[in-house]
Amino acid sequence: MPQMLKDKPQFCCWKYEERSGRKTKVPYNPVTRKRAKPNKRDTFKDFSSAVAAISDYDGIGFLVGNDICVIDLDDCFDSSGKLKPISQSVVDAFSGCYMEHSPSGKGLHIFFKATGYGFDKTKYYINNKKLGVEVYVAGATNRFVTVTGNVFADGDIPEKSNELQMILDKYMLRPAPVRQLLDTESQSYLSDKSVIEKALKSVNGGRFKALWQGDTSGYASASEADLALCGMLAFWCGRDIGQMDRLFRQSGLMRDKWNRPQSGSTYGMITIEKAIANVTEIYKPGGKRSSATEGFGECSLTGFKPESNDRYPWTDIGASRLFADYYKSFARYVPERKMWFCYENGIWIPDVGNLKVMEMCKSLANQLLTYALTIQDEHQRKAYIDYCRKWQSRRYRETVLKDAQSVYPISMAEFDQDPLMLNCANGTLFLMSMDFRPHNSEDRLTKISGVKYDPEAKSERWNRFIHEIMSGDEEKAKFLQKAFGYSISGDTRYECLFVLYGATTRNGKGTLCESVLKVLGSYGCTARPETISLKKNNNSSSPSEDIARLAGVRFVNISEPSRGLVLNAAQVKSMTGGDTINARFLHENSFDFSPKFKLYINTNYLPVITDMTLFSSGRVVIIPFERHFDESEQDKNLKREFAKAKNQSAILNWLIEGYQLLKKEGLTLPDSVKTATEAYKRDSDKIALFFEDALEESPNSEVRTSEVYARYQRWCSANGCYSENARNFKQALTAIARVERKRPRSGGGMTTMLIGYKLTEEEFFLI
Repeated sequence: MPQMLKDKPQFCCWKYEERSGRKTKVPYNPVTRKRAKPNKRDTFKDFSSAVAAISDYDGIGFLVGNDICVIDLDDCFDSSGKLKPISQSVVDAFSGCYMEHSPSGKGLHIFFKATGYGFDKTKYYINNKKLGVEVYVAGATNRFVTVTGNVFADGDIPEKSNELQMILDKYMLRPAPVRQLLDTESQSYLSDKSVIEKALKSVNGGRFKALWQGDTSGYASASEADLALCGMLAFWCGRDIGQMDRLFRQSGLMRDKWNRPQSGSTYGMITIEKAIANVTEIYKPGGKRSSATEGFGECSLTGFKPESNDRYPWTDIGASRLFADYYKSFARYVPERKMWFCYENGIWIPDVGNLKVMEMCKSLANQLLTYALTIQDEHQRKAYIDYCRKWQSRRYRETVLKDAQSVYPISMAEFDQDPLMLNCANGTLFLMSMDFRPHNSEDRLTKISGVKYDPEAKSERWNRFIHEIMSGDEEKAKFLQKAFGYSISGDTRYECLFVLYGATTRNGKGTLCESVLKVLGSYGCTARPETISLKKNNNSSSPSEDIARLAGVRFVNISEPSRGLVLNAAQVKSMTGGDTINARFLHENSFDFSPKFKLYINTNYLPVITDMTLFSSGRVVIIPFERHFDESEQDKNLKREFAKAKNQSAILNWLIEGYQLLKKEGLTLPDSVKTATEAYKRDSDKIALFFEDALEESPNSEVRTSEVYARYQRWCSANGCYSENARNFKQALTAIARVERKRPRSGGGMTTMLIGYKLTEEEFFLI
């Protein structure tokens, strides 16, 4: 326990006592042995007094106060002993704090300081029982918490006001008062029939159907089922109380209790108001939609009032603004790419040839005509219908689209900004908190894994496969999981590339990379070996499409580079360093992007490295694949097996678990990886190898560096190595031995001499 905590005279003893038929913890003054009162601080004493009296009680407690605060997490471990997602996110936020197990062993207490923090009880819960999170803030509550000394995470009592605010906003926020919500926004855009149709077709359509038919299984009580159905209706009905009540009465959950008088209202109305209070957004056909081309009729244009709104004059300018506003959440122009990007099925994709935006413009043209028919004023209606007919012309729509480009342009840098968002087929996973939410165009994601996130999915065959290709080395298998888990985030902090090296074929590295590529979908891609190879003629003005296509990607696989490929050290450093990269596609403008990708090279031949700083900076990590599967051991259906949906979800979970391990433990290299990387480094240092072969130490000797360089060139030729130029060679020599400019003892003018060494007989041993 931190000394800062022990120094506070805020301790008591406590014992279990039965009150109203249930056990409760009652605090006692360890000196007077009388009951301690949390609202009277003088009844709490020093730590040593509490320890001395512990034998007569069930435990020790600490009174929250003097800027020391406590977060109490209940039931925070799953059946396997791992932290549940919410508890994990709180623990991560308060890293460095002292944390200990509760008396039951199922909860955690986190101690920290929040100096002068003003806790707003009207805005935040103290105890969110639903999530199992309690927050005891000094000055806001008179509570004591148990202390056990059973340490979960060693730490101190640091200042964590900012982290406290984050947790309060995320987990402890009270719902806004119902009336306040009703005053700000309450409007239904759908008929009763449309509400039912859309709810049944939504992501939660299965749950809605069950509740609509009166199925309460999966809920603790019928009242909870009522509230769940009302919550869904609140969204689709736009918080319209009348429509919600009308529809609920048609559902299978309707019963006499709905009309029962309660607290000056009725049970049904109270349930509706609770549901409305919990809904933070509503269905808006003119704004956030499930599809950009979904037709909603004239009602979706009502809020825009295009016939009278000054923003939308009946001109090309007004038309372009209307298109841009109407489809703002679904279509944005990207100047660097010289094209529109459209939001569809959870991601933003380039609209090659403007095909999608033209279809959107057609849809809007038809809706405008329908809307014009609803205008009450006859003269305005006729005039607006004539204007809307212009939209039926393709030439006019092309003008509208061209003018709309400048209304809400967006840069490539604004896409895929959050490195800890992982877009899945059925929603978006936030890797920091492990929250899983529906797709949202405002997340601005251009990549998607294509695999459904299912936290319960497991694959025994995948786990066995990893065990097999790592030759049963659990330490190396764990590192492999962390290395590949690193790829699901846009985090590039470790600034390295991974080389999956197996001198023999049929060792599983190809199956591993291909399976992960399929799981990651557009987050992963393959790259040609030439992307990282040293080129003789490199024209910086030519299109860099091989680099441009990596924007937003997180997993880049370079498969089986040819023997003798020379790594471009500058390119590798740029691609692994996290610095902004400039690239462009053919016939497009260049753009900047921050790399989110990690490089994974699977090969039977290690690339040639001539710049040893790649090793000294830790850029290269070798993962050895030493197992060879002979014909009888090979499973020809393995790739097909791993491509099945259930196994892909399990592989995704394996990657997520690897990333969580990486966050917790870091990228510590096991001995097998260290050994393989060091061997690669030793074999790559050709000058050091030449030094060992061609020079021997001789304290009284000296030799011209020009002679040494000539020998070095012949040595490289004999061993099939690239030779450094003379300047680089001399610089490398100075790092190994003493080099001076002087007159040789044998006579002659000033020259550069290698001191203390002599050349051996010219008899090469091939490396």
